[in-house]
Amino acid sequence: MSVAQTLLSQDMCEYCQRFDLLDMLNDAVLLLDAQDGDILFMNQKALELYQYDKSEMKALSITVLSHDAAETTKDQMAMVINQARKGFVFTANHVRKNGTIFKVEISARHLMMHGRNVVAALIRNVTIDAKIREEVAITGKIQRRLLPGDLETVLFHMCTIYQPLQGLSGDLYDVKYDDENRVLYGFIVDVMGHGLVATGQSGILRYLFRQAVEKRVPINGKLAWINNEVIPFFSSGGFAASLLFEFDFTRKILSYSSAGINQFFYLGGEEPAVIKSPGLFLGINQDETYDQSLLSFQSGDSFFFMTDGLFEMIQQPLAHSQTFRSMHELCKNLAVSQAIADDASAIGILIR
Repeated sequence: MSVAQTLLSQDMCEYCQRFDLLDMLNDAVLLLDAQDGDILFMNQKALELYQYDKSEMKALSITVLSHDAAETTKDQMAMVINQARKGFVFTANHVRKNGTIFKVEISARHLMMHGRNVVAALIRNVTIDAKIREEVAITGKIQRRLLPGDLETVLFHMCTIYQPLQGLSGDLYDVKYDDENRVLYGFIVDVMGHGLVATGQSGILRYLFRQAVEKRVPINGKLAWINNEVIPFFSSGGFAASLLFEFDFTRKILSYSSAGINQFFYLGGEEPAVIKSPGLFLGINQDETYDQSLLSFQSGDSFFFMTDGLFEMIQQPLAHSQTFRSMHELCKNLAVSQAIADDASAIGILIR
């Protein structure tokens, strides 16, 4: 570093030290010489981030702190200068004094200080953010893989729709087909929220559904049992909307019980209909009781059970010409439309 640069560095440090707010920021702050990239100032957060002390600061440059190629760093500095008025935001790989590499987001701007060309940069460590995003993406893939796919039997055809608003979803559905007794059990859930907590709670509900279908109690008794078991997992607040159904293909009877998902579509008879079914959300009241309703069905009838993110997108009343296939296509298109504002999930059942 030249004598002139040393004087500039000292001058800049004296200038910056007047602004105690710089050491109160949660982000690291760097002031760089715009021509050669030498470090003129680092606030306390920056010193901690890069593991240097103030006595070492004057010997540092951006090329020492950066793990990217020197040419890349030079190009980034040039871009900051070219975007002087707008500023420039980019990511880079930086390195600590101990040699550990980490990813940073840099918000930089070229300005004049004391008649000198300076680059002021806010540095944010995004390594943890990137790791979290990666884990969320993996969790989302696992969540999708756990869902049942379309199912075809001599008695029914089942299709499904699953479209999270973001990477993770509070929606979940599951089915279990008892081939020996010719009974199809199904469960659709909409947990409040879209993050990791909602994903975990929906997974617990799926596990409880699998246990509940083995219990020799009516469908509303199964739902009440699920509610009692899941209460501890909603102790910090929140709830889940759900609907539990059972198709008995021997008796040709649909039994269903609702807890917050209070309607579904029935395409049969003279015209399509919305079947109403009241019931309090899961996770609110211990020992809550739920109603059970019955509906007979025949070959050609179809049913669509869905979360409200999709249900509220469907214009009603449905057209008389609506079929199972056209309804499925409508739901698929709505689930990926720009207008969707929530997770969108559905189970469609066509009776053979």
